[in-house]
Amino acid sequence: MYCHKYKLLLFVVVIICGVSTKTLPSYIQVCRRDPVTINECALRSIEELKSKLSSGLPELNVPGIEPFYIPEYLTSGSQIPLGAVGKDIKVTGASDFSIKNLMVDLDNLTIRARVRFPRLHLEGQYSVNMQVLVVPIKGKGTMKSDAVKCDAELVLKARLEEIDGVQYMKFTSLHTDISIKDYHIRLDGLFNGDKVLGDATNAAINQNRGEFLKAVKPYLENNVSKVFLEIANKVVDGIPYDVLLPKS
Repeated sequence: MYCHKYKLLLFVVVIICGVSTKTLPSYIQVCRRDPVTINECALRSIEELKSKLSSGLPELNVPGIEPFYIPEYLTSGSQIPLGAVGKDIKVTGASDFSIKNLMVDLDNLTIRARVRFPRLHLEGQYSVNMQVLVVPIKGKGTMKSDAVKCDAELVLKARLEEIDGVQYMKFTSLHTDISIKDYHIRLDGLFNGDKVLGDATNAAINQNRGEFLKAVKPYLENNVSKVFLEIANKVVDGIPYDVLLPKS
């Protein structure tokens, strides 16, 4: 009997100490599960978070998005022989986003949004092995790029998970479709730093930037999805669904 009581006490202590929920920060606006108001409320809530996302949300263990990093991307071209590797790409300008459209499907726990990034600046390391016309090009060094009017179509899906009788929301996937109106790229270090050949090569690369963007796009989308899916889950982690989205 004593052993049974001890086990019961231990179980209660574990439940109280180990499965306690986080307190919802005051800067997160609570939206009710009302199909009529949810879209507008969610938009206001994101706008409230926008200024804080730049430096991060330490209370929720969310890192800042200014800058964020793309560890690596690989490309291969279909119309021109093109192969490139980019590493440790630092992206700045992501915090200056605006929400152009937002729709929340409460029945299917799906959020659809169109987000505009006015300007993104990318810096990192590259290595390239490509051919423009009949000229083989190889090199490695520093890459810089500026992109303007970047639109991202986002589809964020979630599911409910029950822990000890309490439901929590977990985001399961984020699909990102990025379109870029225009961009310019500069590769430094080509041909061992030869300025004439380097300038000519960069001009050729930018003339074919549509093909280059097509090759890079899947890797960029994949990394953006990973970064923002992680942020979304850290924001809601440990907060009951009924606290995040109370019943109307």
